Amino acid sequence: MKKLIIILLFITTSLHAEKIERLGFYNIQEILGDDKLTYKIIKGCVSMNSAVTEIIKKEYPDLAKEFFETANYLYPFGVLVLKKIKNTNHQEAEKEYYFSIDNLTNDYVKFIRENGAVNKSFFKGTFLGDDLNFCNEIRGAIEISITHSKKSE
Repeated sequence: MKKLIIILLFITTSLHAEKIERLGFYNIQEILGDDKLTYKIIKGCVSMNSAVTEIIKKEYPDLAKEFFETANYLYPFGVLVLKKIKNTNHQEAEKEYYFSIDNLTNDYVKFIRENGAVNKSFFKGTFLGDDLNFCNEIRGAIEISITHSKKSE
């Protein structure tokens, strides 16, 4: 019976696990031209920044605050894109997005901690450092777009 419970736990856990993959393969034009890709990138960026926040917040609270701010800045854009993709109301999109972010953030935390145990570094030997830089570029592109649209009005 105990083995059956462990097997079921493993299966249900892996069903909720999302695939962590490199985000920085795409350029801004590709992302802006495909809503599903935009959603994937924003969701990954929010989740990765949230995971780093979670991991470093006790030892490096000021640095964790910066990752948290990036995650929070990008978060509403993910909701808006999901709302558009699913053609649903804001509340439903936000609910689905929240749980999706939560699951992917947990996957990132696990991935980062496992890498830290193996490599004695959270980022060494991974694409995460590059992806964090890429996510900052995405945030910068959004900020510039918003600034230009406000000037046009």
